[in-house]
Amino acid sequence: MKKLLLTALLALSALTASAQSKTTGSVSLQTGQTAKLDLNNDTATATLTLTGPSDRWFALQFGSFASGQGMSSGMDVVYFNGTTLIDGNMQGIGSAPAIDTNNWTVTSNTTSGTTRTVVATRAFVGGTNDYTFVYADANIDFAYARSSGAGYAMNGHGSSRGYKLNQTFSCLAPDAPTASAQSFCSSATVASLTAIGGSGATFSWYANATGGTALASTTALATGTYYVSQTLSACESARTSVAVTVTTVSQPTAAASQSFCNSATVANLTATGANGTTISWYAAATGGTALAGTTALVSGSTYYAGQTVGSCSSTRTAVTATITTATPPQAIDQTFCAPATVSVLFLPGNNIKWYSTVGGAQLAGTTPVVSGTYYATQTLNGCESAATPITVTITTTPSVTGDQTQDFTAGETIADLTVGVIEGAAITWYTLADNVYTQVPDTDLLVNGVTYYVSQVVDNCESAKYAITASLVAATDTFSLAGLKAYPNPANEVITITNRTELAGVSIINMLGQEVMQQRISGTTAQLNIAQLAHGTYIVKVSAANGASASIKIAKY
Repeated sequence: MKKLLLTALLALSALTASAQSKTTGSVSLQTGQTAKLDLNNDTATATLTLTGPSDRWFALQFGSFASGQGMSSGMDVVYFNGTTLIDGNMQGIGSAPAIDTNNWTVTSNTTSGTTRTVVATRAFVGGTNDYTFVYADANIDFAYARSSGAGYAMNGHGSSRGYKLNQTFSCLAPDAPTASAQSFCSSATVASLTAIGGSGATFSWYANATGGTALASTTALATGTYYVSQTLSACESARTSVAVTVTTVSQPTAAASQSFCNSATVANLTATGANGTTISWYAAATGGTALAGTTALVSGSTYYAGQTVGSCSSTRTAVTATITTATPPQAIDQTFCAPATVSVLFLPGNNIKWYSTVGGAQLAGTTPVVSGTYYATQTLNGCESAATPITVTITTTPSVTGDQTQDFTAGETIADLTVGVIEGAAITWYTLADNVYTQVPDTDLLVNGVTYYVSQVVDNCESAKYAITASLVAATDTFSLAGLKAYPNPANEVITITNRTELAGVSIINMLGQEVMQQRISGTTAQLNIAQLAHGTYIVKVSAANGASASIKIAKY
């Protein structure tokens, strides 16, 4: 009996990107007959693609055997009987295979010309008499046969049979991975790229569609096209192109050192960025969270400004903050004689400024000062302190009173001029030439036609200078009142009248010309009680014993 050599071929079908698969590839068995066996380890299925003549039977046996052993009884065999694929069991040489439970599922049975192609699948572990496929096997043996002609029975193969031993499995490349266009910030690397592939797949990224070496994961990305493949079971797929956009955000610009007065917050820091960017401030050059605008700045600390476009942030610009605190000046109340201006006000400190109200305009040095409260600040490194209230007292000394033209006789001195002064006041006499006052002693002889100027000093404050012109006249009794004085002036209760010669009487006249007091005097000194008089200005008219008279203006307060 002729030997029947049966060969089995499994093929992988409907491969997914995640499959760990390998194949023998298409093995040419004999003219007009091929076999291909694919193993899918993920699904534990085998796919057989078997071709043969369309007008007769053809068979395939598979497993691990030596040449000549493929005909052994009990071995697994598949064959196409002219209608369908049969799962059988060898019965020995000269006998047709016994039909076994068919664990193969035919997925395709097509004819093209005189060639039939059958595709079928089954699990690695089949039925009782089926060969078990082991994915770890490096190769598989084939035995094959076909009818010598269209009319031959199943055991009539003649010389149309043989063996293909040790058919090596090679990996079956998975499908290319899927990946969409991707956008990144300037710090992204190849490690940031993503793709979708099989379970356990390893992705490799390239700069070219084919060839070249895979890019290191640390390679910085740039805008352009990258290519990705996936590797499963050491088998690499074709590459998928991926458009990549990298957004680079430049650093904001800012002064490296920024100064503030007294206190400041993050909101006071300044930096300039591109249009549409958002600038945030941080306490560190990298990492961390943005500081709130209300965060108080610490003098000498460095802050970092970064700008953001979308989800991309720039590197950060360092800014050192300096906070200058100006201390308010010391409160020292001050007293001055009238008239006074702001220029006489003084306080220890730097760059003292004066104000009449807190927050008002700075006062010029020529501004007149009146009694009241003023406010002083000091400025340090361009920073102005809070204001300190200062009480200022301006003391005004009343002017000397007396007739502006006074007669004198030869030999009389300045001291003989009649003036009204405050009791205890120091009297100073001056002459004026070329707008310059020159102090003169009151012992100087009076000069006809000369105008003398007199002031009084009370509590170290000098009054305005009062002008009296001296007029020389012939000696008469009128001048028995030379040297007449009234003090204190102004007065409140008692005023004293003195003269070098004896007085006879005195009367006080108000500014309406009404006599409000009259008193007889005997001697060179008299005291008048003016307590009952109303406040105001009065004329004191004094008469001498010889009938001469003179007047002095006084003030009642």
